[in-house]
Amino acid sequence: MAPFTLGSDGRHAAFYLASPTDQTFYLTDNGERAMHAEQSGIELTKSRIEQLNRTVGVQFAQFGTDLAITAGGPLEDAELALWDAVKLALSLSFAAEKWMPKVDHARFKALVRAALVGAVGEERVCVSYRATGMSGHIVEIPLAVKAANDRLFYIEPIALGAGSKIDWGHVHQVYGKFADVKQADEVSDRLVVFEEGASDIEFGRAATLLAQTAEVTDYRNFGNWAARALVG
Repeated sequence: MAPFTLGSDGRHAAFYLASPTDQTFYLTDNGERAMHAEQSGIELTKSRIEQLNRTVGVQFAQFGTDLAITAGGPLEDAELALWDAVKLALSLSFAAEKWMPKVDHARFKALVRAALVGAVGEERVCVSYRATGMSGHIVEIPLAVKAANDRLFYIEPIALGAGSKIDWGHVHQVYGKFADVKQADEVSDRLVVFEEGASDIEFGRAATLLAQTAEVTDYRNFGNWAARALVG
């Protein structure tokens, strides 16, 4: 497992190293990096894979046709191959933000902020609040608000993608972010607000995952939540 995270959801890169014979090695990530990218809504086309395989300095590893990062050869090349595999994983991580489907998170964040200001006043709402996670990383929370009783809430709005689809890339990022923050700070409360319109099945799946780290609601019920948690 690599000693650093790839992307903003806290996941690490993991590789499996075997020695088929005393003189050879085989390395693979079993397609986990590509699978994670596709779960985030990224389409890994042939041209994108070819682009990744042209990563500068990479010689001993590659993305295969099954989208797994693999390498193999003489045992003395194993260390170089492992570092090349890490470079490919990082290359995909860096490209992921550019390849991510465009979702209008800024618009929905502004909508949620306006509702919070209406509930408790502008002076109690903070944009781009920074908290420290258990990992030691600084985590940026889109919105933070102090309730009437001074309880602090971290709020993450999640807009829907094209066709009213759940933005799974953002969901996984929020899960990792709030899991990190939860372990470091049990005092602050956490809420995820989804834009309305997703199917009950998709919303249920996302809510079940995120419920491990935060309370979950949709915008239709957000006003009731604000009245209960922030004012009442």
